[in-house]
Amino acid sequence: MKKQINSLVMVCIATIITFTACKKDNNGPSQKGLAFHLHSLVGNQEAVYDTTYLKDGRQFKLSDYRYYISNIVLIKSDDSEYPLTGKVILANPSQNEYELGDVPVGEYKGFRFMLGLDSATNHMDPTTYGASDPLAIQTNPIHWSWNSGYIFFKIEGDVDTTLAANGTPDYEFFYHIGLDEYSRTIDFSTSAFEVVGDADNEIGLTFDLNKALNNVDMRVENETHTFNNTTLATKIASNWQSAFELE
Repeated sequence: MKKQINSLVMVCIATIITFTACKKDNNGPSQKGLAFHLHSLVGNQEAVYDTTYLKDGRQFKLSDYRYYISNIVLIKSDDSEYPLTGKVILANPSQNEYELGDVPVGEYKGFRFMLGLDSATNHMDPTTYGASDPLAIQTNPIHWSWNSGYIFFKIEGDVDTTLAANGTPDYEFFYHIGLDEYSRTIDFSTSAFEVVGDADNEIGLTFDLNKALNNVDMRVENETHTFNNTTLATKIASNWQSAFELE
C-alpha cells in the first residue's frame, strides 16, 4: 500500500512539473529585445558623406551628420510609462540598428524620446565614459567642453552659395546645436506598437535632414554654434519633430 501511495505521489509531482513547464512555454518570455531601426536621410536618399545632394535646388555635400537621442520612454497600453533609463544613442548615417535592450512583452500606445540630452547628462565629463560609450570623447569631437556640454545635432559640409544656385559645393557650412534649452522632445505617443516574445522587435524611424533644414536658406544661413546665432539654432531645432517619421 505504501508503495502504491509513493507511486501516486510521484505521478502527481510529475504532472505538476509538466503542467508548469507547459504553462511557462505557452506564456513565453516576459521581456524581449527592442531596437530602433533608424535611417538618416537627405530627402528620400540615404545620407552618404561626400555625395552631392540638393536642397531647394542648391547643391551641398556632407562631411558630418550626427545627433543624440536620449530619454526614451515607452508608453504602455494602460498609460503607464517604461523609461529606458540611461540609454543614449549617437545616430549617424553609417548605422541603422540601435539596440534599446530588453523591455516587457505586450502592447504599447506609443513612445517618445529627446533629440539632445537632459541637463545633468549634458554637463557630465565625457572623459569619465568608456571608449565605446556614445557619450565618450569622439575622434571627431561632438562636445564643446564639460562646462558648455555636448553638441546635440552636428551637421557639416560644403554648399553652393552662388545667387543663381548654379555652382558647386565649395563653401563650408556647419550647424552645431546644443545647450540645455535646445533639447527637444520628439513625440510618438499615439503611434502604437507591440513587443512580442517570439520575434525580433524594432521600431522603424527615418530622420530627414532636408526637413530639419526647412526654411533655412543655406546660401546665407550657413553657420551656427548655437550661442552665436540663436535665431538659426532655434529655427532648426523647431523642425526636428517633423523631420522624424515612422518607417
